[in-house]
Parts: sequence; C-alpha cells; structure tokens
Amino acid sequence: MFKVKITFLLIFILTFSFSQNKNVQVTQLSINTELDHFAARVVGDKVFFCHNLTTKRGRPIKDRYSGFIYGIYEGEMTNDGEIIKSKPIVKTELGQFNMSAATYTKDGRYMYFTSNHSGKGANKLKGIETYNLLIQRAEYIEGRGWTNFETLPFCKPNNNFAHPALSPDDNTLYFIADIRGTKGKSDLYKVAVSNHKTYGEITKLSETINSSRTEIFPFVSVDNVLYFTSNRRYGKGGLDIYSYDLKSSDPEQIPISLETPINSPGDDFSFFLNDDLTTGYLSSRRLKGAGGDDLYYFSKF
Repeated sequence: MFKVKITFLLIFILTFSFSQNKNVQVTQLSINTELDHFAARVVGDKVFFCHNLTTKRGRPIKDRYSGFIYGIYEGEMTNDGEIIKSKPIVKTELGQFNMSAATYTKDGRYMYFTSNHSGKGANKLKGIETYNLLIQRAEYIEGRGWTNFETLPFCKPNNNFAHPALSPDDNTLYFIADIRGTKGKSDLYKVAVSNHKTYGEITKLSETINSSRTEIFPFVSVDNVLYFTSNRRYGKGGLDIYSYDLKSSDPEQIPISLETPINSPGDDFSFFLNDDLTTGYLSSRRLKGAGGDDLYYFSKF
C-alpha cells in the first residue's frame, strides 16, 4: 500500500508539473563571475540583486567566521534580461554588514532584506552561539537613498528569520524561520503588514507546503502563486523550485516541481516572475555556470 501511494504521488507530480510552457528559454547572464550573484528582483525600471562585497582588488570579503558578506546592488535591465550599469545601492547606514535576499513594495518605497543580528544567539542545530539571521525594513527617500533601517519586532536572536517576500498587495510578508514548531531546518511563514510599520502574529504555512527538509526563498507572483525552493525528496537536484497556487481551494493540492530548464540537476533557487508572467530571473549552481551562484534570465514561461 505504501509503494502504491508513493507511485501515485510521483505520477501526480509529473502529470501536473508540465503546466509551464515547454518552450521556456533560460539564459545565463554576462554579469556572472566566479563570485556569487543571486536573488534578482525587478522594481520599476531597476533590477536589484545580491553580490559579494569585495575589496578594492575584487576579492570577496568574509566575516570572522569565514562566511561571505553580501551587499545589494542595482542596475538597469536590457530587453533581453541582461543587467547593466550595476552599482551598490545608496544607504545611510554606514559600515560593511550583510544585506541579501530582499523584497520591495510595488512603489519601491520600502525594502525588506536579510541581515544578521549584532549579538550572538543560540544555534540549536549546531549547539553553538552564532550571529543568526534577521529581517530588516528600510525606506527609500529621494536624495538620501535607503534609510530608516529597522529590525522587524518578531526577529529574536535565538532563531533565524530570512528571505522576505511581499504579497502582490504588499499586505502580507512571507519569509522563512526555524522557530519552535518548524518541521524541517527552516519552514515558510507569513505575517500581516500594516503600513510597513506594524506586524501581526506569525503564521506557519500549511504542512502540505512545508516538508521535513528545508524550505527557502519564497516569492509570490502577481497572480498569487507561491514559488519557493526546497531540497525535499523526489526533486531534480539538490535544491529545486516549486509552485503552489494560493488561490486554489483544493484541499489535495501539493507543491509542484517546475520542469527543466527552470530546474536542473544542480541547485536552483530564488525564483522571480515579472508581472507579465512570462519572464523573470532565477539563481542556480548548474553545470557550465560562471562560478558560484549565478543569475539566469528566462522567457516564454
């Protein structure tokens, strides 16, 4: 009976995972180098992405624990998805601190991003103290850049909170965390947002969406479909991108693994779909990449 259930599940996934266009095209961007480039997001006429902070000689900067420090960069997007004229974002907070995996309001006024606590917290998985991840909110003011940095009130130092993603109406913030009740190493959660100043109670997404493995990098498209990354069983590689229709009332709906060439035998993550629902970006560590985490543009989705 158990084997029959697994077989049915695999057939279900394979049958419904062909909803994306079979003619989808994925192109590696020329901006990629041996360093990391990931988490691209389009806001108006700009495209933001994450990249290593580097020395004047171009070497990646590491923290005291030999972990890379990332910054957020902005650039212009060409008609074929290339990112040109990239530069670090302007911010009023001084110093080199980690900024990555961000989301933005539709009007570009507010940004939520992943950073680190300044004080040590308990790492329950490793039994040591580390600088855990947190989510901060910043406001863009013309002439000043990104300012008014605030840590979200529910981000406690003994847990990780990361990879924020706003809903299409900007009223719900999705993210990952490893708080009490998390089934895997990290699960997907959401919280109501009011005027980007106050926040409701944290709610864990359903057990159907979360698995006993790791869920990361949520994104919600304009048609209210949740895309996220997971290393759950029966994937195409280490990390794969899945979709889940938040509009559906089907109680038996399960996340669907996106087909190749979106997913590959390598790690694929941080999916972003433009409002046209046919073009976007993904990050990947696949064969014939330029180095670490690379950015890819896709069309005909």
